[in-house]
Amino acid sequence: MSLDRTACAPPNLPARSEMERAYLARDAAYDGLFVTAVLTTRIFCRPTCPARKPFPRNVVFFRTPQEAQHAGYRACKRCRPLEESDCPGWAVGLLADLERAPGGRFGDAELRARGTDPTTVRRYFVRVYGATFHALLRAARLAQAHRRLRAGTPIDTVILESGFGSYSGFRSAFTRAYGQTPGAVLARAYRPQEVVVENPV
Repeated sequence: MSLDRTACAPPNLPARSEMERAYLARDAAYDGLFVTAVLTTRIFCRPTCPARKPFPRNVVFFRTPQEAQHAGYRACKRCRPLEESDCPGWAVGLLADLERAPGGRFGDAELRARGTDPTTVRRYFVRVYGATFHALLRAARLAQAHRRLRAGTPIDTVILESGFGSYSGFRSAFTRAYGQTPGAVLARAYRPQEVVVENPV
């Protein structure tokens, strides 16, 4: 059965620096994780598109081809990012649950309880997304943590919500993904905004 690619898309985008590296290198492991859209041509492509690569400053990223279309971009005729792909029902459900609650439990025992073989899950995600399901899970948790920290949520609360077992593990993974510590992001959230008051005279 052919399904909407939106249902099979990962719940969150990787860090921008990671996506820039992937599309410039035409890294096939990132096909299906995002699409690149060019501001100057209004065309969006797969990360592996063989066309000449635009400068990173002219590129924006979207989670799915549908999101790029809704923003007014047209599909590339060379890499055809709108081509449908088959996505099994269990994968649709798993990705939906991941998007809804990335801090939930998705270990082998939980996968078996859903009637899904962990080996099948691992092989499918590596084949389709170039990464294991648990790698996508980790990325989703970090993305949620980044959003929560930017909103001013305390670090201890973010760690608990994101499903990380320790502060050191969370700090290390977060810093690798975003190039800054969780504390630095939180501090920026609490930084007072400069208010400019015009002189009425």
